[in-house]
Order: sequence, then structure tokens, then C-alpha cells
Amino acid sequence: MTKKIHILSMIFLLRIPSLWSQHANSQFIDETKVLEIEQIQQEPALTMNPLERSRLIFNENYQPKEKLLELLEVVGMPSLENSENTILQINTWAQKNLLRQGERWEDQTLQFEALKTKIYPLLKELGFIGAVAPHLIKYQGAIIHGALLPRVRIRLNYLIEQWNQGVRFSTLYFLSGARPLEPEHENKETLAQDDGSSLKIKKDWKLPKELPTTETEMIQLVWAQSDIPEDMRNLVEVHFINAPMKKNPKNTNLIRPTTDDTIKTWLETFPIHGNYLAITNAPYTNRQDTVIRTIAPVEYEFETIGPAASEQEKMAIVLDELARLIFQTKQLAEKQKTS
Repeated sequence: MTKKIHILSMIFLLRIPSLWSQHANSQFIDETKVLEIEQIQQEPALTMNPLERSRLIFNENYQPKEKLLELLEVVGMPSLENSENTILQINTWAQKNLLRQGERWEDQTLQFEALKTKIYPLLKELGFIGAVAPHLIKYQGAIIHGALLPRVRIRLNYLIEQWNQGVRFSTLYFLSGARPLEPEHENKETLAQDDGSSLKIKKDWKLPKELPTTETEMIQLVWAQSDIPEDMRNLVEVHFINAPMKKNPKNTNLIRPTTDDTIKTWLETFPIHGNYLAITNAPYTNRQDTVIRTIAPVEYEFETIGPAASEQEKMAIVLDELARLIFQTKQLAEKQKTS
């Protein structure tokens, strides 16, 4: 079978003839078939529908859940002034106190690690720690959010596990961009080795003479080198979305594209309307699910899944994600008011 790479606008596109699986007869997954995430935690993945996901920290009226208020009290948020505009009050405090701050990053890390025994169980209940499994078995397409090399492999491996359990989709989009690679995590040695990763490199794969220099090129290499199920390679059409670098509004420097940018670039390709399975990993699952729902038109539906967070994950990282999720939830609430 001939494989061709087409460059179209901001997209690197690898096309493989697309067929729909003939053996996905049931629309719902047997919820007793949960996954074990070998490289992170040996716990069953949570299966939840999109409505449940959207109400983990706020209810349908965008009032905070009790567990969220309990967590915020532990990390130092004062009592709310009144019951009106609570999401705005919480967002204002969270952006100032939980979002990672340059010079304050070390102090924040020490402060929140000291509270780990109290906040870890609450973060777990709010969906920032555990793995999430898919609710359905058939999707229009799948999406893998871009990241550093180790997380790209974790996410692709998780999608392969879903495929092996019967989940089917006809297209796969890697949402990536022109971010330069980070030498510490993305270098010749790490690109050529799969030590510590459940996603294995094919035995006959050879390192190319020209190494990738951007996230998109790195993800293309990961797809080419990895041991992917043969039917998945043959039946799924794979697209590599390449969001460009952008100007920093504060100066003339270029900054990397964000999750928002990669989603917008994906939408510029006019993907078919339908239900998409998005893959990331905890603690990023909640926020990236909310981001894609906020940006995409209502003709698209999404279910975001991913493996559990590492037991070594810093609480400051998880709380930073909580702050970002609170902001995205506020944006979603404002979008729904105007729609």
C-alpha cells in the first residue's frame, strides 16, 4: 500500500484509505472492561459521559460543587462575598493564587506539596487524577492533543489500548504545532529509544538522517516509528495539524501555539461534523475537554479521555490546571449565555 504525505495550508496530512470497522456492532462499551495504566497507576479507568464531565466542579447553573469549595478553602481562598457571580469571584482568586507564576513557582510548589495529603483526595474526586475511559465504542474521529515527547507516547499508547478493546474511528488528528523541540526531553537519544514507555518502537525502524525540529515533525516521527496495530494503520486516515508560532503581544518574540490555537487550526480544515474522541492525560483532561467544547461549533461533540496522572505529579501543576479549568468554565458559561 502506497503512503503519501500532502502539505496543505498549515496541515501535514498522511492519507491512508479509510474504511469503517465491520466488527463494531455495539455503540456502548461494557463498563466492566476497564483499563490498567501500566506506566502510571494500576487503577481502573473511570467511564463518564460528557454531561458528567462538564459538571465536575460546577453544577448546571455554574454554582461551585461542595468539593471544589472545600479544596479552595484548604489552599487558602477566603469565603465568598455573596452567592452571586460565584464563578467570577472564584476565577479572580484562582488566577491570582493558583496559576503558575514565574518567580513564585518554587514557593508555590513547596506550599502546595506540604498540603498534598489534604488536597490529593479532593483533586481525585474532582477528576484531576484518575484515568478516564471512553463512553461509546464508535466515533467519527479521534484527536490526540500535542505535548512533549513522553506525553505524546503515553497518549498514543492509550488510544491504541482503546482500539484493541474495540473502539473505532475512521480518522485520527494529531493537534500539534510549530513549537521548537525542547533539548532536555526531545533529543536524538529520546527520539530513538522507548525506555520506560509502553509504546514500543518497531524493530525494523531506523532513525532518519534529518531529525525533527518541531512538535509536529516529532509527532510524525512517533507515528512512523511506533508499533501500531496493523488494522489501525490500514483503516484510519491520519492528519497532522500544524499550528504556526505566533507573535508575543508584549514584544516581538514568537511564542508556541496553545491548545486553543491547535483546535482553531484543526477547525480550519473543516473536519466532518460528529462525535470525536479526544485523548490527553490527567491532570490535563478536564481543561482540554472544556477548551475544545468552548471553541468548536455545536455541530461537534467531544469526549475527552486519558490515562491517570503520575503519582509524582506536583500538586502545583494540578492546581494550575484547576485554575485554567475554572477560567475555561467561565468562558463556556459566557458562551452559553450568548448562544
